[in-house]
Amino acid sequence: MAKYTRFIAVLLAAFFLFPGTSSAWQPYDTFFISHGTGGAGTRTFWMQDVYTVSHTAVGQGDQAMKQPADLFIAADDHLYIADKGNNRVIELNRDGEWVRAIGDAEGSGVLKAPEGVFVRPSGDIYVADTGNQRIAVFDKGGAFVREYKKPEEGLMPASYFFVPVKVAVDDRGVMYIVSKGSYQGMVRMRGDSGEFTGFFGSNKTSGTWMDRLKRQIFTEEQLAREELKRPAEIGNVTIDQDGYIFATTTGVLNDQIRKLTAAGVNRFESLKSARFAASDQMVDVATDKRHFFYVLDRKENRYDAMISIYSPGGTQLFSFGKSRKVPQQRGVLSYPASIGIDSGNRLWVLDSDQSLAQAYDRTEFGDAVLTAAADYYIGDYEKSEANWNKVKSLNEIISLTYVGLGEVAQKQERTRDAMAYFKMSYDNQGYSEAFWTYRLEWIQQNFAYAAGVIVALWLLFRYGLRMLARRSTRRMPEHLARVVGELKDAWYTLFHPYEGFYRIKGRKLSVFTMLLLLLLLLLAKMAALYWTGFIFRPVDLSRIRLWPELIGFLAPILAWVVANYLVSTVKDGEGRFRDVVQASLFAVVPYITLTMPILLLSNILVLEEGILYSSLHTVMWLWIGALFIISSQVIHNFDFVENIANSTITVVTIGILFLFISLTTGLSYNLYDFFYQLYKEVTVLA
Repeated sequence: MAKYTRFIAVLLAAFFLFPGTSSAWQPYDTFFISHGTGGAGTRTFWMQDVYTVSHTAVGQGDQAMKQPADLFIAADDHLYIADKGNNRVIELNRDGEWVRAIGDAEGSGVLKAPEGVFVRPSGDIYVADTGNQRIAVFDKGGAFVREYKKPEEGLMPASYFFVPVKVAVDDRGVMYIVSKGSYQGMVRMRGDSGEFTGFFGSNKTSGTWMDRLKRQIFTEEQLAREELKRPAEIGNVTIDQDGYIFATTTGVLNDQIRKLTAAGVNRFESLKSARFAASDQMVDVATDKRHFFYVLDRKENRYDAMISIYSPGGTQLFSFGKSRKVPQQRGVLSYPASIGIDSGNRLWVLDSDQSLAQAYDRTEFGDAVLTAAADYYIGDYEKSEANWNKVKSLNEIISLTYVGLGEVAQKQERTRDAMAYFKMSYDNQGYSEAFWTYRLEWIQQNFAYAAGVIVALWLLFRYGLRMLARRSTRRMPEHLARVVGELKDAWYTLFHPYEGFYRIKGRKLSVFTMLLLLLLLLLAKMAALYWTGFIFRPVDLSRIRLWPELIGFLAPILAWVVANYLVSTVKDGEGRFRDVVQASLFAVVPYITLTMPILLLSNILVLEEGILYSSLHTVMWLWIGALFIISSQVIHNFDFVENIANSTITVVTIGILFLFISLTTGLSYNLYDFFYQLYKEVTVLA
């Protein structure tokens, strides 16, 4: 026996030497959505959790839910759930524990398949009693008080079907009712009298170009036979603490969520910051006390998870959650129906298929980042500094952190730090404001030195460089003098294009000259990629792919050379292929000469002065386009009308050429992929 005891002790000791691993990972991923430019527009980053799975509210026996349809969290953090399958509304406490059932007793207050619930601060409970086609009202104690059926008098059409599925009530007692199948919008009724005061917040119809064409060419009889396009019906309604009405519409990709005033004006339309995920399955919205709102989305993919957190301005910040038809883990949803948030920032999500309510608690990191963001959005930058530093210590990839720290630094007159933070977040607008202050301070301190340097450079160019050029020209070797002369011709062509192109027509320029112009063109493009001021090109330089950029830059020029030569040959143009190449290189000289002034402006101007930068940019490209057209006329000896026609056909040919290359590339890749997959299958079987 002692021998076995020693053996077991040794075995246990061995197990302790190799402990098992446990995981605190949530059953879903969390993503941060960055809307800075950064060279790639909106970008999504995996990150640590903002919300983690808490407990689950699942009743047993008579307390079990059946097809719950709606969730509302009252002022005391109690949960009210429209328990559709059990024909009742149930109340749970803040921990999801059973309190009572409402509307399941006999009498006029009996509910039938309710799909919506709303609780006023006074404790009155409004229920969208769908099966009974009414709004049923219960007092704080759960006693039935009154009902609102379809108004028989007033403006409501007699043919209108009043089937309430959701309801919300504002501080005045006005009800906003979502009725099933109603394309006219929400039904608005007065709470004191039940009077119908009109439809509210209807969606807009979206016509296609074909619809507009039909209206132009069809007769009235033909239009009458066309199927009417009706607006999408609203799916849900929520009222926030400020009285704004959030209307949610499924099945559309525009205006899925609208923040409506009492007058029906959508606040998100006027906010450029509103960026909603590309989903047509947004089913519900909940708002917290700091005006962030939380969107429940049934459409899940890798980056757009089930629950998204939006800023007060409608910018998507975080996304998390997961859905499975048959969930195997706590926190994974099946068919989410409604969402709510309590005063402690705990999220509750109602799952209709699983007949439960799932709670999610905010993490320390989530609390820090959302608290800092809330202070940032109301303009209290200094108060948010401590939280931003905390967020930075926990996660350095959140661009909003550096925007917040940049605002703090700017308020504290730490201009260089502000510029550095804004650059890290790719916020060129904030960087521009900080740079304006930095530039003003620099000018005040260094104006005399800067003026002296500018005068010295001008004198050097005016007298020194010209004198040096004249002396060096006399002693220059013949082949080098030829190159210099041809470069002077290129410069002369900029201002006298007709005569300049006539000079090189029929001539054979030095190969060294053409290679030098090509090299200067590539260097100018590289300088534009890497040295353009951050204010006008806020990109991540490490993400620049140099060779694709250069090839993409040269491709249109090469296409012009080939297409113009081929088209002009058919049109009896006189120019040889070499003439077209030489003239095209001369035509892009404005890019070589103007790139450096443009780069200089981009590094000393701010956004408000950007008209100078953009104007010079536009002049450069118009100049290049004009030189290409004039070169074609001179080289091929066309008159003006012939040249315009020839140039137009050249542009069309370029489009066809690129289309052909794209199709060929795509088909070649498909063919390669077919043989590669075939090879993989053969090798696996072998």
